[in-house]
Amino acid sequence: MRIKSFHAFLALAMLLLPAPSWAASPRIIPSGEAHVGEQVVLAVDQSGIPANGSVEWSVSPTTGQNPDRISLRSGGRECAFTPLDTHPVKVVASFVDRNGDVISSTETLITPKEFHVNIALVVEKPLTLWDSSRRANYTLSPDVLMPETPIRIRATLSPSFRGQHTFQWEGDAATALMSQDNGEIFIRRGSVGESEISVTAFNSSGVRLGSGEGRISITLPVSTFEESANEREAWQTWQRAQALWESKNYSEAVELAQRAAALSPRDTEIAEGLRALTTNFARYTRAQKMREDAVNLDSRGLYEDALKNLRAAQVIWPADTGEHDIKEAERRVNEFRLIQQEANWLRDTASAYDNENMFEEALEYYARSMAVLSSDAVRDRMEKIRKRLTLIADADRYAGEGNSLEREGKLQEALNHYSASIMSNPDATLRQHIEELQSVISRRERQSKALYQEGRAFERRKENQDALRRYMESVNLWPNDEASQKVRQLSRSVRLAPDTVIRGPEDFGIGTRLDAQKIIQAADELYAQGKLAEAAELYKKANAISSSDNMKQWIARLDATIRERESVEAANKQIAAANALYKAGKIKEALELYRQSLTLHKNPEIEAFLKKQGAGK
Repeated sequence: MRIKSFHAFLALAMLLLPAPSWAASPRIIPSGEAHVGEQVVLAVDQSGIPANGSVEWSVSPTTGQNPDRISLRSGGRECAFTPLDTHPVKVVASFVDRNGDVISSTETLITPKEFHVNIALVVEKPLTLWDSSRRANYTLSPDVLMPETPIRIRATLSPSFRGQHTFQWEGDAATALMSQDNGEIFIRRGSVGESEISVTAFNSSGVRLGSGEGRISITLPVSTFEESANEREAWQTWQRAQALWESKNYSEAVELAQRAAALSPRDTEIAEGLRALTTNFARYTRAQKMREDAVNLDSRGLYEDALKNLRAAQVIWPADTGEHDIKEAERRVNEFRLIQQEANWLRDTASAYDNENMFEEALEYYARSMAVLSSDAVRDRMEKIRKRLTLIADADRYAGEGNSLEREGKLQEALNHYSASIMSNPDATLRQHIEELQSVISRRERQSKALYQEGRAFERRKENQDALRRYMESVNLWPNDEASQKVRQLSRSVRLAPDTVIRGPEDFGIGTRLDAQKIIQAADELYAQGKLAEAAELYKKANAISSSDNMKQWIARLDATIRERESVEAANKQIAAANALYKAGKIKEALELYRQSLTLHKNPEIEAFLKKQGAGK
């Protein structure tokens, strides 16, 4: 502003007088930190404004755009404007007296900042997996995400923005952007990997407020979630089967139990429960058939035979009306032969227990029969049962000792005890186990001799380390005095490397069912740790020792999961490399890598992206 000349003498006089308080330079006070797209308010210290004076403001950019919406407030004591970029803005405040003369002025440089845009994952309900050991769901960490499911992401400004604003989202080629609601968006990825997300914020006038980016890791394979869901459904189905069984819906219970076992073939509790239900259902069916036969016999007047069937059926599978039906049958028997018939009833009941190998109960009923009417045949049978019980006790003791010896790896001693058990009480299952154990022992002996001969051949060629390893493996397979002596001799002069592997029986597929169970337990631990390849090798080793259809099916499913995981990982590496090329502007090279990733693993998002780029083929 121009100062008029006739006031010059007044200005000179004022220099000779003490300066008034308003003659001090004004001080510009900002309302806070300046940000792009948000109004900045500047004020001057009111104590420096002369009476009836005013303030003149000047706002000009340095190298950027002119600020938007420049206005004065509070009678000119405040200046407000909205920066449009991060370039500095020069602000000048001048004090003008009542005559319009500039008393003093000051200036400041306002450097706006962009807002920081934060990207955060919003988890409304974390994923859950089934813990088969505790029979309960457990909740995963909120950041564990799964492909093919919508993922919610939220953007916020820091510091908070005073006013309306919008967000513009972008994602990489492997990530599908779904519905969005200003500060939130839903994304989806077709396979495990990392989704690269970026967002830019604008105010209501379209001014860019700031941007941010982040990575969202999708780590939980769909196959793991599906396997967990199968195990959860299997256990719930099994519980419903048990409830049906308790309510005596036996046929439906067995059907549900079979479905549960098919859903989770590795669940031993369900498998054992199904076997028990199947066995009991067979007994129930047999008892029902006997009751139907009893009705037919009763209608033909064969009361004694009908009563025999009813008693046997009640022993095999007690019915709520079973005792009542038996009493009714008894009532119809001729009273003239009451004593004889009573003895026969007791004997028949004892015989039913006898047939079910329930010998203690059979002895009790035979004794009651003898108390009513003595019989040499019954006496002889009771003596045979007592001898049989003694033999069964001996057989159980030998079998238990044999099992303990087998667990200790003393197979020959175990075989001897099993043989003694069979002699006391023939058992088809134990006999089959004896045959399997004999085969294992024979194969181990042959393999031990073959390894010993290999060791001899290595020793003759002065390859003593290989010779020592073969001798040690020979001893591992089966006790061999010659091999043991060779081990002692060579160990004095030969040292094997610390990582030398000495093979055992299981490495040759020669093991017992107990060996297979131990290997399966180790494989289950590796599977629980996510080490699928190592677990698969142990499952196959166990199956080579003791094969089963369930284990073969499980190994096939596990191999398919491993192949799927390997193809997804390989495809993700290609996608990550393509993303980097695409960002660098190497579009042609990036599109080629995207196409190559599809040959490794199908990805609907990549296919859609290539089609959009006109590079689908």
